[in-house]
Amino acid sequence: MRGYVHCESHILGDRIVEVLTGARRDYRAVSYALISCAGGTVLMRILMYFLPFPSATYGDSVAQTAVFAVMTQIVFFLAVPFSIYKFYGRRTVVQTLEFSSCTRSFRPYFLLAVPLGFCVFLMTIGVSSVWSVILAATGYNYVDSSPAMPESFPAGLFVAEILLTAALPAVCEEFAMRGGLLTVAKRTFGTVGCVIACGVAFGLFHQNIRQVFYTTLFGMLAAFLTLKLKSIYPAMIMHFVNNFSSVFFQYAGEYEFCGGSMYARLLSFASGRLWALILIFAAVAVAIAAIVVVMLYCKEKRVIDRKKAAIKDAAFDATNKRVVLMGEFDPQKIAELEMETEVYGKDYREAKYKPKARDIMIIIGVGVATLLITVFTYVWGFFY
Repeated sequence: MRGYVHCESHILGDRIVEVLTGARRDYRAVSYALISCAGGTVLMRILMYFLPFPSATYGDSVAQTAVFAVMTQIVFFLAVPFSIYKFYGRRTVVQTLEFSSCTRSFRPYFLLAVPLGFCVFLMTIGVSSVWSVILAATGYNYVDSSPAMPESFPAGLFVAEILLTAALPAVCEEFAMRGGLLTVAKRTFGTVGCVIACGVAFGLFHQNIRQVFYTTLFGMLAAFLTLKLKSIYPAMIMHFVNNFSSVFFQYAGEYEFCGGSMYARLLSFASGRLWALILIFAAVAVAIAAIVVVMLYCKEKRVIDRKKAAIKDAAFDATNKRVVLMGEFDPQKIAELEMETEVYGKDYREAKYKPKARDIMIIIGVGVATLLITVFTYVWGFFY
C-alpha cells in the first residue's frame, strides 16, 4: 500500500506540473483568440460602416446583417479560435472540442435549457427596458433607423434571421466565450470569479452600450451553467432559444400569428402598472431559479450514481481515509468522476495557476479596448 501511495503521489505531482505548464500556453492561446473576436468585430463594423451597402428595404438590412454575422461569427468567433486552440495548443480535434467544454455526451436534462432560454428572454425584456431608462436619464438617445418590415410575412427573411441571429451566435459566441475563455479562467479563479469575469467579457464584446448590461447578466448565467454542468450545450441551447424568441415575437407581433397579438396585449396590460411588471418578472426570476436547480439536481444525481458504481469496485485506505480505485492510477478518470476529495483526501485543493503579467497583458489590453469602444458607443454612437 505504501508503494502504491508513493507512486500515486509521484504521478499526481507530475500531473500538476503538466497542468500548470499547459495553463501558461492556454492563457496565451485564449489571448490570441480574444484578439480575433474583438478585433474581428471592430474590423467588420468599420467595413459595414464605410462600404456602400443598399439599405432601402428590410431585405437589404437583413442582407447586411448576413454579411456581418457570417464573417464575424463563423470566422472570428469560431474558425480562428478553434485553429488557435488546436495548433498553438497542440491538440487534436477532439481535444480542442473538449477544451471548449464540447462534451461527447448529451444529457436529457440539458433540454431544460429550452424553457430556461424562454424565461431568460422574458427577463431580458425587463432588464433591457430598465437599462434603456437609465441611459435615457443620462442623456443618451438612440434612434432606430431600421427600414419597415414588408407588408406580407417574408418566410425567407424569417428563416434567415433565425439562422443569423439565433443559430450562429448560439454556437460561435458560446464556443468563444464559454469555451476556451472559461476553461482557462477556472484554472485561476473559483466559481464566482469565473462567472463574473466571463459575464463581463461577454457584455463588453458586444461593444454596444445598449446591450452591455443584459448581455453581461446573460453571460454570467451561461458561464455558471457551463461550469456546474461541465458542458457548453445547455448554454448553447439557452442562447439559441433566447435569440429565437426575440426574432419570433418580432415577426409574430408584426404579422399577428402564433400568439403575437397576445404578447402585445400582455405588454399593453403591464404598461403603466408597476405592480404587474414586478409580479411578472418576479415569477420569471423564480422560474429561472427553479429550472437551474432542477438541472443541477439531475447532474448531481448522475455524479452520485457514478461515484457509487466506482466505489463498489474500490478499496479503502483506512490510514489516510481515502478511496483507492482499482486499476492504473488515472487523474483524468478521477476528475471525470469528480472524486478528487474521495481519492486524494478531504484536504485536497485543486492546483490553481497564477498567471504572470505577460501571460494576461493581452487579455487586459483586449478588455480595455472593448470597454473604450463600448464607451464610444455611448458618447458618440460610434459605428451605430
